[in-house]
Amino acid sequence: MPKLPTVKELSDLIKSIKPEICDEYKDEDDQLPGIDLTCGINLLGEWSYQTGDNSYSGGAYFYPHWAVVRIYRRSNSRELAKEIREQWLDLLASCA
Repeated sequence: MPKLPTVKELSDLIKSIKPEICDEYKDEDDQLPGIDLTCGINLLGEWSYQTGDNSYSGGAYFYPHWAVVRIYRRSNSRELAKEIREQWLDLLASCA
């Protein structure tokens, strides 16, 4: 099992993204502006992220295991960080 980024590292990342959320960043289901965060990781523990569209470009695209969360301005950054780690752990467990 690779060493995952800490909850603090991921929480700090999420906090740094919140100011980037523009008022028009609403998807079909949202009443509040938010942005998607995709975090990719490999079996070596190397990782990257991208915001917005998680299609065929961005830092996370080249990593095989993706966690995706939606960030809102008032989201609990620590809880989202834990969710990212949980998604990764589920994905990585299926590789064992």
